[in-house]
Amino acid sequence: MVPVAAELSHIPEHQPVREITREQRNDLVKLLKGFPFTLCGLRGFSEAIITQGGVSVRDVDPSTMESRKVGGLYFAGEVLDLDALTGGFNLQIAWSTGFLAGSSVP
Repeated sequence: MVPVAAELSHIPEHQPVREITREQRNDLVKLLKGFPFTLCGLRGFSEAIITQGGVSVRDVDPSTMESRKVGGLYFAGEVLDLDALTGGFNLQIAWSTGFLAGSSVP
C-alpha cells in the first residue's frame, strides 16, 4: 500500500521522509483520509478473524472505560475481552469503547 499511496501523493517511493514537502504531506493526508477503494468480493464466514481474550470487562468502569484497578488507565477495542461473531460488531465495539474512553479522559 505504501508504494501506491506515495505514487498517488506524488512522492517518490524512496524519498526520505525529512525531504517530503508540505504540499506532498498535505496530499498524502488528504489521500489517506479519503482513500478510494473498490470491494471486489467477500470471503466466507470461516475466514472471519477476530481476537479473543484481554482485559476483563469486570475490571473496567463501563461508563468511562477506566480501569477499576489503575486510575487514569483507559481501555478500548480489542484489548478488552469482548468479541462478537462478525467484524461489524467488533468494529462497533472498538469505535464505541474508543469514543467513550477518549471522551472520559480528563
